[in-house]
Amino acid sequence: MTDDSALWTTLHEHLPRKTWVPITEIYTIVQHRIPLDAEDLESRNAASESPCWKSNVRRVLYSKHREGTLLRRKSL
Repeated sequence: MTDDSALWTTLHEHLPRKTWVPITEIYTIVQHRIPLDAEDLESRNAASESPCWKSNVRRVLYSKHREGTLLRRKSL
């Protein structure tokens, strides 16, 4: 399982600064930059088809937002 530190390091190195990036592009960056293992690719539960790594990316982004490291785009 890819840890939060690896996810954040990759995102910090490859996301453009001061630019809003759609979550689909963030997922693409992670997929291309981190070798995801079988545990990353499993779904978190039977009700969700989304792999664990996507939930982990969202969790890392949310925690960085709470710390004030990232800003969220305001709803339109």
